[in-house]
Amino acid sequence: MSVKRNYSTDLLRCLLMVMIIIHHTIVHSLNMRALGTEEGLSDRLDYSLFLLNSFCIIAVNSFFFISGFYSIKFNSKKLIILYLEMQFYSIIWYIIMLLRNEFSLFSTQSIKYILKSALPFSSYWFMGAYFLLCILSPFVNEYVNSLNNINRKRLLIIFSLITVIYGFVFDWDGIGRGHTFLQGMYMYYVGILCSKNIDSLSATKTPYALIYVIISLVVSGVAYLMYRLSFSTISWQVYSYNDPLIIISAISLSLAFIIWNSNNAIVKFSSKISKYALAVYLITDFDYARKVVFYPLKQFIVRNNNQIVIFFAIIIYAVMLFFVCILIDIIRKKLFYFIGRVLHLEDFYESFCNRCRRTVGA
Repeated sequence: MSVKRNYSTDLLRCLLMVMIIIHHTIVHSLNMRALGTEEGLSDRLDYSLFLLNSFCIIAVNSFFFISGFYSIKFNSKKLIILYLEMQFYSIIWYIIMLLRNEFSLFSTQSIKYILKSALPFSSYWFMGAYFLLCILSPFVNEYVNSLNNINRKRLLIIFSLITVIYGFVFDWDGIGRGHTFLQGMYMYYVGILCSKNIDSLSATKTPYALIYVIISLVVSGVAYLMYRLSFSTISWQVYSYNDPLIIISAISLSLAFIIWNSNNAIVKFSSKISKYALAVYLITDFDYARKVVFYPLKQFIVRNNNQIVIFFAIIIYAVMLFFVCILIDIIRKKLFYFIGRVLHLEDFYESFCNRCRRTVGA
């Protein structure tokens, strides 16, 4: 089976963004993260929330896996656009905070925010990891290609021991629960290996889909059981990105979509909007953004006790928020295009690159 990007992968990217919104809703708005800090826990943590979170927790790992499966191709222009996109949404949220009187224009908090916005990676850990991965990808790809199969397997074992044993089991400093660049690199490497061994994998999507569903059910059951037994910290640890079950689940879902390779109308539509999907993360996962974008849903949940209603309300709200963010980014992209045309930024970029090439050549 040849490894080519397909429509189904674009649909997966959109689905993963919806999953991230759902996960952040449960973790931040409904305070599930308090499980790991042993703060005052809400009595409203019903099993349905654990179930939903278990199906969605794999999203970040899947993004890194997909990137490795198709291998990131270094592109300085795309990196610059990505950085400007992060800056754009950081500035938008800064303006919103000013208008809502969160702080004054010349306050210390305002100045700190402006300085922090110069390197917005601190507000988006995933973006920081992805940005570094894009920069290092040519070297990583070349190194992996230079290894024989035996050394690739050895590296996989070593990598797994570091991330899973030292990270997940012992919570080693620098690795923790997987919210790190190292975890992103690990999933990227696993994606590369699966890509190189695609012919030896199952040719049907069903086994991988079943593994994803079964593991998600097991994770939800274990996490909820630990919660009910008052082992809150263990319950939260189950949702670590470097939990081996979460890793296998992410790989399984990704492979199910990669092998599916459908081209129906819905899948084709997703391919048109998937290029805007990253903005969903940038808009909704900013520290202050969580207070704003999830506020309507949080108020709805406070007024309702029916867990079935809450379950579907979270999903529906996440889908609606996804499309709102897509629309916002379409506008943002048109604005960037207009500014680029007016200021001739494309010509400036090409001139700058040519000067760099001549300098390096000299």
